[in-house]
Amino acid sequence: MSSSPTGAEREVAPTRPTLVVTISSTYGAGGSVVGPDVAQRLGLPFVGSVVVPSTIVGAAIEGSEGAEALAADERGDSVFRRLIVAAARMPGIIGVALPQPAIGMSEEERFKAENEAGMSQLLATTGAVIQGRGGAAFLGDDPRCFHVRLDGPLERRIRQAMRIEGIGEAEARARQAETDRVRSLYLRRFYDRDASDPTMYQLVLDSTVVPLAVCTDLIAIAAIEARAARGGAPTPSG
Repeated sequence: MSSSPTGAEREVAPTRPTLVVTISSTYGAGGSVVGPDVAQRLGLPFVGSVVVPSTIVGAAIEGSEGAEALAADERGDSVFRRLIVAAARMPGIIGVALPQPAIGMSEEERFKAENEAGMSQLLATTGAVIQGRGGAAFLGDDPRCFHVRLDGPLERRIRQAMRIEGIGEAEARARQAETDRVRSLYLRRFYDRDASDPTMYQLVLDSTVVPLAVCTDLIAIAAIEARAARGGAPTPSG
């Protein structure tokens, strides 16, 4: 009759390595569909983008008085500021708030600090799939991260956005113009990076040609394999 193993002899369950997948996408590339699906596939929390098309257009309309006199970049900057101010006032941005905002910290600085604190906490604990938020630029080459870019030709993105959001062409074009402008500005303002720079990503997909369900499969498989190659293989939960 064999004796029970001692504490020292008991096998300790391996710790699941952390994995953070960031997904950057242009308007109509399907990031809002692929992001949650990848999170579900990998059993990770999903953190959505702060730059949401419908919200951007609303902010643009809200500040449209006299907008005709503004250059495109200035108008994008104005919309960006309104969005960040609104986001900074929300409680618990991606689940983390600074214990004590620094004296003299602007709302933009507070948003950036809370956003980065949240991403750092997710990287150190549960892992996550993060859509937008400058994740690739902030987290960089950390081996626990896998960065993805979804893009495609403008006309195909417009058509795909119309299908995904159930909107007409004029609305889709309005959302595309504002969303892509503000998303680009977000990276330039906070990280001095170009969102279209392929060197920030491990995987770049034309998600207007590759079906979104296939994009989900490719990202999930590639993220797991890349994490394993860089030190430790995360196992999808569920």
